[in-house]
Amino acid sequence: MAQVIVIGGGYAGLASLISLAKKMPTLQLHLIDANQEHCKITNLHKTFAKPVADFKVPYARLAERFGFTFHQQRLQIDSNSLKRWQQQKKISLNDEELPFDWLIVSTGATSLFSPRGRQVYGLEHLIAGRGQALLELWRTRAEADQLVLSFVGGGATGLQILFELNTLLRQQNIDAGLRLIDMNNRTVPFLSESAHRYLVRKLRREGIAYLPETEFLEQTDTSIMLKECGSGRKYERESAATWLFAGVKRAPMSVPTNSCGQIEIEGDLLPDIFSAGDCSDYAGNGLNLLTAQAAIRKGKLVAHNIANLHANRTPRPYHYQEKGFLMSLGPIDAVGWVGLRCNLARGFPAHALKEAMESQYDLFLDGVDTYVGFP
Repeated sequence: MAQVIVIGGGYAGLASLISLAKKMPTLQLHLIDANQEHCKITNLHKTFAKPVADFKVPYARLAERFGFTFHQQRLQIDSNSLKRWQQQKKISLNDEELPFDWLIVSTGATSLFSPRGRQVYGLEHLIAGRGQALLELWRTRAEADQLVLSFVGGGATGLQILFELNTLLRQQNIDAGLRLIDMNNRTVPFLSESAHRYLVRKLRREGIAYLPETEFLEQTDTSIMLKECGSGRKYERESAATWLFAGVKRAPMSVPTNSCGQIEIEGDLLPDIFSAGDCSDYAGNGLNLLTAQAAIRKGKLVAHNIANLHANRTPRPYHYQEKGFLMSLGPIDAVGWVGLRCNLARGFPAHALKEAMESQYDLFLDGVDTYVGFP
């Protein structure tokens, strides 16, 4: 019986596993991940108001639902290990050697800059469930002193968290000042200029200070050090804490991959090892951004191609093009595009579409695949 191992249980890894379980129910499927639970990263901005457990699913539960075996272990992955696995067709775990016919590497991405310092926070703090406790801490702080919170990075992740926290602070009558710091001259560079203008108007309307072309240097217990990108002038501002969302990078490495999803190391094809998700750098013209949308489609493509190889058919290249992008700006607002990049979506209708996209993934984890069309 053929065996497939997936390393990494993020959006791409689970898309591969679930698709293979449906396409080829006789396969022996294995998932290796360092954590016990799958986290829906795109929902973490909601964890100031809701427990992070609402957005996590134990791998043991998914394994029972879709018929794969889960192994909790962290593996060292580099070019040498990938070549060794291709040659040996097996992976050594703590207590066993696991053979495979095909291997999928879907280890995802990590922050470009890890939060350092007592008052510097990042996505990992929300994954660990710190959101509600920090909100309560700042409530207490605001009762005794002026509270100012800084957000670094004008990308989608930081902006979603910024606006969600802003709404909660207002709803709970917590007196706080917020500021957005970004090295770029505009927010979310891959969105249209009209989307940027919509974001800037909302920042102004909500009283959130916006500092473009500004570099974050350091957060102390009570202040933040900044530098103007143009002049190089350094200055200090009051700040109780900094949230750092300065972008992500493929982890643990950028995995070069041909257009069919097979890994290529230094020009050598590893025909039985595929990659999907944020860690994979695909050749060709398919969507290659570090987004959940691309990760899911890459994962489904890899599953399709493994099924093709198992049936002695030719694998298909990855041509998926982005269908839209939406980011939340609080409980009833969002901005982005749908269909064509020139089609600006905003306000409550955009928010409803964003929530529908999240529900689509929830259905997928429940076994209902509504991702139509070939990936």
